[in-house]
Amino acid sequence: MKKSFIIVFLLFFGLCFSQIEKDLYGKWVGTDAGKYGSFTFFSDGYVKAELDGLNIDGRNHVIPDGPNKGKIGHVKYTADFSKKIIKFNLIGSYNDFNNKLEESKFLSGLIKFINEDELLLFFDFENETPADIDPTSPNVMTLRREKDL
Repeated sequence: MKKSFIIVFLLFFGLCFSQIEKDLYGKWVGTDAGKYGSFTFFSDGYVKAELDGLNIDGRNHVIPDGPNKGKIGHVKYTADFSKKIIKFNLIGSYNDFNNKLEESKFLSGLIKFINEDELLLFFDFENETPADIDPTSPNVMTLRREKDL
């Protein structure tokens, strides 16, 4: 009887504290160094980012400059929801001059839910792959859910 109770107890609390992918879907907003920013995570894996006047629509972004200027780019995310601290990658893609798909991971980081409507988003600019998020890091934004999708 005790073993059954312990198993039910662990399953219940494991489900209460684990995050699933749909918890991330929606628009998340916050400020970083006094500047507005938002990320919208879509169920099809695309992400939209607005930071300091830069607006990247992951589904249909016109590349503004550089050798690929004018091409349509896409930004998707991947995330590992198997742990409490979620590792994510942002992956950019576009079709090159030969209409061949070019894809590359350009940023990774961590997501930690504070509660169902608030999260910490850490950008790993130095590729250090930490196991946890330091809330005092300048690479961390606190985001609040603005709306579900």
